[in-house]
This record gives sequence, C-alpha cells and structure tokens, in this order.
Amino acid sequence: MAALCIAFQNGRCNFGARCRFIHESVERLSATEPSPGSSSVHVHTRQVSSTATPRNSSEKKAPGATNGPSLPKPSRGPSREAARMLKGAGVLISTLYAELPETPLQVGDPVEIKNCEFQASYSWKDVEHPTIYVPSCPPKWSPPNGPFQMAKDRTKKTSTGKRSPAAAVDPMFQALLHMHPDYNMTPIALVTDRNSLRKLLTFASNGSGKWRIDVDMVGDTMFFSPWEDFRRMLINGQQDTGYGHEFEKHITSVQPGMEDVLCHDRVVRYNLGGMECLVRFEADAYVEDENHLAAEDTSPINKAGRLESNEPRPSPPVLKPPYKLVHLIPRGQPVNPTSIVEIKSHSGLKPNTSKALPQLWISQTKLLCSGRHVHGLVTDELRLRVMEEELGRWRERNQGNLQNMMRVIRDIKAIAREQKRCTVICQKADGRTSLRVYRGKGGEFAIRPEVVERCWGRWGGS
Repeated sequence: MAALCIAFQNGRCNFGARCRFIHESVERLSATEPSPGSSSVHVHTRQVSSTATPRNSSEKKAPGATNGPSLPKPSRGPSREAARMLKGAGVLISTLYAELPETPLQVGDPVEIKNCEFQASYSWKDVEHPTIYVPSCPPKWSPPNGPFQMAKDRTKKTSTGKRSPAAAVDPMFQALLHMHPDYNMTPIALVTDRNSLRKLLTFASNGSGKWRIDVDMVGDTMFFSPWEDFRRMLINGQQDTGYGHEFEKHITSVQPGMEDVLCHDRVVRYNLGGMECLVRFEADAYVEDENHLAAEDTSPINKAGRLESNEPRPSPPVLKPPYKLVHLIPRGQPVNPTSIVEIKSHSGLKPNTSKALPQLWISQTKLLCSGRHVHGLVTDELRLRVMEEELGRWRERNQGNLQNMMRVIRDIKAIAREQKRCTVICQKADGRTSLRVYRGKGGEFAIRPEVVERCWGRWGGS
C-alpha cells in the first residue's frame, strides 16, 4: 500500500502527475499548531513506506536514479529553541499578522507620545539577593579629552536565578511606592518595558525576529513582561556585547555611593496613541548642567537620600516563599529627564541612527552620544547630539507602522481581557511572520497582593 504524500498541500501536489503517493490531508500533530477552529496549512508528517512501488514498474531507471522525486524530510516537531519558548504556554488561541488589512485604516489622530512624565528610578546593586537603590543615579557623561583604547566586553558569569526576584514587577513597584506612596494605577492601560514595544513595532513594520512576551491583566491594566531568560539577562548582563559596555565605562563616571551598581532603570508615564502607559527602560548616563537635578518636590526623599519619617520603611530581605522580595535601599537623587543620554558605539564610518531612533522615541530620550572605534580604538572627539527634530521626522515617516503597532497592542489586550494570562510568541511559519497567542498556564500573575490593594483596590480598580 502506498504511503501518504508529504508534499500535498492546499489541494495540490508540487510533483503533479509524477507523484506516486496518496493525496490525503493529515494534520500535523504538534504543540505549536493551532487549536480546532483556527486556520492553518496542513503539513504531512507520516513516513514514506519503504515498500511503495513506482506507478510504472517496468520502466528502466537510469544509473543513480531513484524510485521517485526527491521529497522533503518529514517534520520532527518543534526545535529545542521553540520548545523552550513554549514552556509554560497553553493551547494556541489566536494568530495575529503584521500585514495591514485590505481596507485602508481609518484616518484619525496620528500616533504620538503626549504628556511624558518621569515617575521613578532605581539601580540594581551587585549582590546575590535582589537589591535596588532608589532613586539612585545613572553614571555621569564625562568623556576623556584624548584617544583611548578599549578591551572587548568581558563575559561575566553571575548567579542569575538568585538575583532575579520572584515577582518581576516588584522592583518597579517598590520604586514607585517609595517615591509616590499613593500611586493610582487605575488610569494605566499598559505597563511595559521599552524592549517589548520595540519588538512589537518591528513586527508591525513587517520585520523579523523570534521572541516571547508574557501578558497579564490586573484590573484593566495590561502587563507586558519579558521572557524569563531575557529578563535575567537584562539584570545580570549579556554575554557578548562587543565593545558596548566598555565604551560606556570609558566615557562615564560612576557617582558616589553607586560603585556597586549593575544598571540604572527609569520609569516614565505617557499617553501613547490614546493609551496611558508606564514604560520602563535602562538609562546609560546623564549630562551634568545647571538643570540636571530634578525638582525637589518630585520625590519624598530628603537631601540626605533618606526616607522622611512618615514614609514606608525599606523592605527587609525575605528568602522564603511565596516571594523573594526586593530589598530597597534609599540612596541617590533623581536627575532631570531631559539630561538622560543614550550611548551607542559603532565601527562603521557613520553611525546607524535608524536603529537607535525607535529606542530613543519610545523612552523619550533626546540626547545621543555615538562614538566610532576601530578595533576598540576611539580617536574622534565625542559629542552629544540633540535628537528632538530627527525624532519628529522619524515619527512622521513611521505613522503607518505606529498605527499598526497600536492595532496589534489593542488586539492583544482584547484577548488578555478574556484570558487574564496569555503568552505571545513571534515566529516565522509558512513564510510569514506572525504573533501566536497562547493561553497562559500556571498560577496567577506574580504581583504582591498588598501592591494590588494599594495601587488598584483603594481606587476601586481591582
């Protein structure tokens, strides 16, 4: 008996009349395929029978010829990387595509960022237990006067699991409630990190990539959380970054009391295309001038960097379940948001600002320092560029992509409202890049109940 054809798709076979196998659809049995009710292309995975005979057995074969056309190997299921990305994900419930709909988008207000305001800042302390300084302070931009030679970034192995808190959003809320004890989260529609928005914008622009974002709902606030492996890398450092980290070290100076800091994170609030957002991002440096310090009334911290007596005390380290709480140490002073600098290094003749512009726009960072090196040697004078006009032009050129990104975000939120928890995975299948939305598995979102009560419950939003 002839075996099933593994090249038969969508009612036709690529080999036509030459094919000697049975044409019958068989669904691919894989965890990555859609659940019943969703559309997909059937891919055959059954092995070809070794006893199948040609249609014309009497035909002589040329030397080296086979019994039939060369057929693709059967599918072996998801790769190891794909299986890792699916860890903790449930059944597939929806697939989103980047292509714009056939009918034109309704012309409305352009997607802009309005009313951007600094909310909080913190830095990760280089100790085993998750510990942050609040409000802390980023390094100061202080480039050397002459040329300098850099070594390549060194791989730093750290105990990532011990430093990563059980509640991923705990550091941000510790800093928020430290600086704003009565913070109302009910108007916030989306809480995200800058990198997640960059990935969604790349997808909405028909770009490629493989990534995962976990989505949770608290009240009507949607949370985008980086995939656990990527989140730990952000805290503990990447393994191969070329000269990027060394370049930052050479042109910045660590401020007093911040000598053991790993990275400095900031949280801003703004209206993105009609959606109120809290966006967290890592800041490289600040430039010192007469206006670099933020106004004193932006934080309940006194001049000595200590909490006022009527504010909540720092959380002590807790090493037992259900949460590995982040230990908070009051230290530092906020800097003016307009003084934040993004630092980039490059080895080409000219900097590729096109990659930096989306990152600068999402975090509303207006200052860029881009330095050229040749095998780590920097000879050109380093200067700051004010990017405000370029960011405005970039926003105008990318209105279609930005509107598409907002459509995708709203589609994800509509699903998350029903599911409460879901996982979004970007991958390429059947020649098209798509976002596959899976039902979330496991327990509830890892956020402390007292944070929910304090930021939503007392405002009637939980």
